[in-house]
Amino acid sequence: MIREFRLFLNPVDGLEKWLNRKAKEGLRLSKVQRCIYEFERCKPGQYQYAVDYIGNKSDAERKEYESLLDEIGIRYFEKPLNLGQFAVGKIQYRPYANKGGKWATSRGMINRELLILEKKNDGKPLSVYTNIEDKIAALRERRKPLFYLIVFVLLMGLYVFFFGRPLYNISILGTWISSSLGTVILWILLGVICAISIVRTVQISLSIKSLKEKRNILE
Repeated sequence: MIREFRLFLNPVDGLEKWLNRKAKEGLRLSKVQRCIYEFERCKPGQYQYAVDYIGNKSDAERKEYESLLDEIGIRYFEKPLNLGQFAVGKIQYRPYANKGGKWATSRGMINRELLILEKKNDGKPLSVYTNIEDKIAALRERRKPLFYLIVFVLLMGLYVFFFGRPLYNISILGTWISSSLGTVILWILLGVICAISIVRTVQISLSIKSLKEKRNILE
């Protein structure tokens, strides 16, 4: 068994390309945690992977989707992607989700925002979307939580700016750090999160624009 730690700036397309590259090297995904992936040996190119974002769906929609995958023989792994949502205990509010999916629980959609799909390589591509319109719609859904995350970061930044301290005390390795140092650390974290979110939003928007242009040419 081979275990690897991996982070992705693009948690959908980046993860999909990486898994397919691993499959070509003769590694099949066997287990997924947050950032840790376990592989087992297989024949090079024996499997194909696709990654689908389902964080906008309700728990009932997820179960229906997974039942369909079971019927057509597609193996899948559930993976967390926590963006643009607000948590109270074991309940999360997702303002961008579909009707019925705005409130997520630990027994429902929490930590099930991504589905990694796997099938044996039969020469046909493993594609989540059947046409350009579906792909555009999916990209728009993936962009929504980024908007909310950017707004949340900006509001947090305004709070720190006006009150001069973090909303929460910060502890590193069990040691509470000073308010001034905590503020600096928080500013850095907010800046990094905001920058990454803006970059991803722009990338997705450009992809949508490109698909629209392709659609217009085909029409």
